[in-house]
Amino acid sequence: MKKFAIIAAFILLSTFVGMNIGEVSGKTIYVGEGGDYATIQDAIDNASDGDRIYVLPGIYHEHITVHKSLSISGEDTNSTIVDADYSGNAILITSNSVKISNLTVREGGGGAANALIKVASNKNEIKNCILKSCRNGIFVTGNSNVIEGCRIYENGNGLEIKSSGNEIKNCVIHKNGMGVEAIGAHNNTISECTFHTNGIGIYMENSSANKIRECSVYKNSGNEGGIFLLNSDENIISNSSIAYNVWSVRLVASNKNGIRDCEISESRFGVRIENSIGNEITKCNITHNRYGVYMEKCLVNKVIFNNIAGNHMYGLYAKESIGNARFNWWGSVAGPMLENRVESVLGKVSYRPWLLRPVDVRLHEKPAGVGERASPAPSNLSVSMPASRITSINLDDWDPLVDLKLKVDVLRVRNIGLESKNLFSVIHIYKNKNESEAANGFDISPDWKAVQDIPDDKENIPVVIQIFEKGLIKDKEVIEIKVVYNMERGEWYGDDYVGDDDGCGHVVENGYEVWFDISFNDYDGDGLTYWEETNVYHTDPRVDDRGSDVDGDGIPIEWEDKWGYNPLIWENFSSMDPDKDGLTNIQEWQQSEWLSDPFRKDIFMEVDNMVDSRGNLYGMPEKSKQLLYSSFTKHNIMMHIDDGSMGGGGEEIPYKEKITYHETNEIYWKYFLHDNITNERKGVFHYVIFCSYGAITRGGYSFQALDNLDGFVLAIQYIKDWRIRESQRELSTASLFMHELGHNLGLFEYTFGGIDNESCNTPWHAGWWKYANYKSCLNYRYAFSLVDYSDGSRVTNDYDDWGNIDLTFFTNSTYYV
Repeated sequence: MKKFAIIAAFILLSTFVGMNIGEVSGKTIYVGEGGDYATIQDAIDNASDGDRIYVLPGIYHEHITVHKSLSISGEDTNSTIVDADYSGNAILITSNSVKISNLTVREGGGGAANALIKVASNKNEIKNCILKSCRNGIFVTGNSNVIEGCRIYENGNGLEIKSSGNEIKNCVIHKNGMGVEAIGAHNNTISECTFHTNGIGIYMENSSANKIRECSVYKNSGNEGGIFLLNSDENIISNSSIAYNVWSVRLVASNKNGIRDCEISESRFGVRIENSIGNEITKCNITHNRYGVYMEKCLVNKVIFNNIAGNHMYGLYAKESIGNARFNWWGSVAGPMLENRVESVLGKVSYRPWLLRPVDVRLHEKPAGVGERASPAPSNLSVSMPASRITSINLDDWDPLVDLKLKVDVLRVRNIGLESKNLFSVIHIYKNKNESEAANGFDISPDWKAVQDIPDDKENIPVVIQIFEKGLIKDKEVIEIKVVYNMERGEWYGDDYVGDDDGCGHVVENGYEVWFDISFNDYDGDGLTYWEETNVYHTDPRVDDRGSDVDGDGIPIEWEDKWGYNPLIWENFSSMDPDKDGLTNIQEWQQSEWLSDPFRKDIFMEVDNMVDSRGNLYGMPEKSKQLLYSSFTKHNIMMHIDDGSMGGGGEEIPYKEKITYHETNEIYWKYFLHDNITNERKGVFHYVIFCSYGAITRGGYSFQALDNLDGFVLAIQYIKDWRIRESQRELSTASLFMHELGHNLGLFEYTFGGIDNESCNTPWHAGWWKYANYKSCLNYRYAFSLVDYSDGSRVTNDYDDWGNIDLTFFTNSTYYV
């Protein structure tokens, strides 16, 4: 109460000396321990227009509706928290002239209209707030609102604006799908804001007369970009630093926009303009991009009085375009003759006369940290069988409750070269031999089993699994696995064991891989040996303990026992990732059904599909899947593709000929997350959309729809347009799938110059020859035709993709580091 009295006295005093919060007249109402009300909503309901609500530190689990003109302020932004428990809106403003400040608002719902603060009215102010984890950080449908000094992160959209006359200033907006998404929004101003690590920094669609000024837009997604205008006219981008994006500014079907006094640098495309008329770029520094300015199918765009220098391929490239690029400084008194070339293809862009000295342009400091290189990817973890797990104890009967039997299951056999063969297995258990029937194929699940009585007094039982190709004259052995099964611990060691490189119960050898399991017939069926239950865990060997979690760490006893953990000691499995594949041990356990292994790298993919205009599915060809499996298997990474086979993928997405970036993100939320921000597949599965055409005129692109880069699009109709034969399409689909996945694994053009390099497309560009040794599907020269990454072994202008992929990148994405 003493603390409360001091705070109250301070606030009352401030009223008289001009320090009043929110500049409203009326009484002050206190919320929190010792205050007038326990909840913010109760305070609102009992307040009158013009009152001030002062919220003391604490966590308020509420869904608040502000239906009066009030000021609501937290005592401290970091410790005064409104938590919506991942459902609905946290704060809904329906009255005009509301002021909200100094709050952290978090964990809203995943519905399309959900927001941490939803502004459905006019002339409100939101200041100095932190907004984290929701479909939308702030959703504005009212007009003339002010959002100032906020930090907005880890949302689908940081800010969603569908109205006019709003002002966003001095905010830091990072690690969202879209930093700002403006749809049908007009006459809004975004100023002095910082955008980084978003999928797209600022996205405008069907929006006009907006102003973006004095902003810093940098290090947004390594496959999307900084500022994107689609069907948006008469907007102004000025006095801003826009750097380290794939495209810093992109205009599509957008007319009469202006880009002025900006620093645009270190991107694949400085400015890219498509199907647009009458745009103007003036007094900008456009430097050190791959393309300074790129125009395609454009009319009467002006690029004048700029410094266009140090761009690697072209200063200006124009395809089927007519424009004016006079009076620019091209880095030399000789103009764009040697460097920063101007290239017109099937069009005309005038660039004479040029300037003989640079334009005086206001420059901006580069963002902190720009230019630093990423630390090397962690080396593969190798785990050997602990000596302490192997004993030589002799007992007369390892399980007196049953007559012991050992069972071996061959679950799956796969020919990595995708050749169909007649295969059969021979399984030796102790001194007995079991031969299976033959099965044909290159990827078979034959359900070969062998069950054998074993001596009750033997601790270690030898097991041999052989796989043969059936021949006309002589059968050929292709795999032999020798292990010893230990009856004390219920585990095996030898050619295969927990923690080996290719995974336990999985062996890769001689162009084949085989999955198998070994088990025994314990009385209660929980997989724990009689010796473990009586001597280690002190459980009843007559009672099934499956599902029990004695130590309370979230994982049941049988999983911990199988993988060598102690089920009696609490461990923080939610943060443990021993194989560095981005999946925690909790997530590995949750994917046990699909043979996930905590000590072998796994990649999980969910694929959803459109049906084309004729009713044909844009599906994942089986051959494409198999090519991908084979490529990753060679590097001891197991890929799991759920296109319907694992209970989550294979959903049908309504047909649209071409999807925008906005629609791409909407599909992600509806068909992957199912409008649930806490969906358990998030952070486990990458998400893939098979559609007709995507937001760019290529075969695919990766995208970030929430906090990390974990999705990509494949434009299947685009592939069909370029590949007629089915076999070609199967190869190209796998190649482009692997290409886009490479971005989800942290490989971009700034990682290595041969990645996504347009100069590698054709023999008349230098990159085609320079990066010929870079045999990777990430190289445009080999995309469509190669299902592999490079291993860097060709030395000159090559790169070790395999050694530098980061399987954790899709759970912790950063760009241009």
